[in-house]
Amino acid sequence: MKEKLLLVGAGGFGRVVLEHAIQSYDCAFVDDGPEKGTLVNGIPVIGKTDELEMLFAEYKLLVVTIGNNAFREKIYKAAEKIGYTFPNIIDPSAYISPYSSIGTGCIILNNAVVQNGAVIGDGCVLNPGVEAHQDSVIGNYCLVYTNSVIRSYANVGDRTRIGSTVTVSNGCVIPEDSDIEDGTVVRTDR
Repeated sequence: MKEKLLLVGAGGFGRVVLEHAIQSYDCAFVDDGPEKGTLVNGIPVIGKTDELEMLFAEYKLLVVTIGNNAFREKIYKAAEKIGYTFPNIIDPSAYISPYSSIGTGCIILNNAVVQNGAVIGDGCVLNPGVEAHQDSVIGNYCLVYTNSVIRSYANVGDRTRIGSTVTVSNGCVIPEDSDIEDGTVVRTDR
């Protein structure tokens, strides 16, 4: 029998994460938009975000499937106070080094790579094809879009959004709450 998991966010990203989460968990959605009882890809919406405390009686696990970094952090912190636990949803095609560190509540999708010594904070989203090279750091509640590369010794600050096909060069430091446009190369002046 599978453990029960709440997915907070039944939109497009929630549907993508559902495809991975449903392999291991008995899932239900929480979303402030659709009415209770609405089926999303055959999975019910059972409540709103202000009902997380009530839902804790039946559900102990939760993952936030919303792309907005600050909002995702807010929901995780509220759910943590209630007592929820946050599993990681990791696609089997991803490679995660046994010598890396992954926080809680992370979503790591198809063909992502987390190399030796890399550190991924809590509540992060690594989309398909993302690479976190050795000894890089991606802070808490970051969102890294498809095919972006965080090179060795780079440090990405909390709540940073990195667009698709971005390269963050070796040793580069990205401040918290940054928003890096698609296709950007971020370099450190030497």
